[in-house]
Formats: sequence, C-alpha cells, structure tokens
Amino acid sequence: MKKLVMLVALVLTMAMSAMCFAAGDATELNKEQRVVDKFVTALNAGDSGAFTQLSVDFAPDLQSKITAANFAELQKQMQEKFGNQKEITFAAYERFDQGDRLTYLASYSKQKLVRVVYGFNKDGKLTEFVFVPMEIKEEQK
Repeated sequence: MKKLVMLVALVLTMAMSAMCFAAGDATELNKEQRVVDKFVTALNAGDSGAFTQLSVDFAPDLQSKITAANFAELQKQMQEKFGNQKEITFAAYERFDQGDRLTYLASYSKQKLVRVVYGFNKDGKLTEFVFVPMEIKEEQK
C-alpha cells in the first residue's frame, strides 16, 4: 500500500512540474499569436492605419525594411496572387535558442493552400514572415 501511495505522489509531482514548465511557453505563444492576428488583420485591411499599430511589434531590422508603402505593395501583391483570405489555421509552434517560429495554413480565393511562417526573436518581436503556396496533388483512383 505504501508503494502505491508513493507512486501516485511521484506521478502527481511529475505532472505538476511538467505543467509549470509549459506555462512559460504558453505565455510566449499567446503573445506571438496576438502579433500574428494583428498582422493578418492589417494585411487584409485596406488602410495604412493598421500598419502603424502593427509596426510596433516588428524587430528593428524588419522595421527598417518594411515601410507603410512597402506594406501597401505587399497587400496589393497578396490580393493579386492569392485573392481574398478565406481561412487561417494554426499548425505548429517551434522553439529555438534565438527565437520562435509559428506556422499557419491559410486558404485564399485564388490559392487553396498557403503555408505562412512567422519568425520571432527572443523578445517576441516579428523578425520575418513568408507565404509559401502549396500544391495539392489530386488523389489517383
């Protein structure tokens, strides 16, 4: 009986410590997902007001590369190439020494599937993003 009690106590202790370690990752993930939500909203909006709110979350290197005019051009290119966004789904969260990477799968009116990857530095600032169109192979019967 004592062994059973000790085993239950050990399992509960291990489970509790694992949950505490994951809590820090969840906080970072939530902050980064909010930045992605702002980015997607700004990208789908037609005005530059959303960009000014979003640029606060850019890393200094990205802020120097993307201006309001560049972002407006990106919006135009996205509309021409992919069309209107229908859906976006969170797919993966990866942690690295120098930052994090969030991967989403998006669906657009002209492109069925697009993999969207957002990179963040240690401070939770957006450092990079990429939109990769994916081809869906037809199933052979």
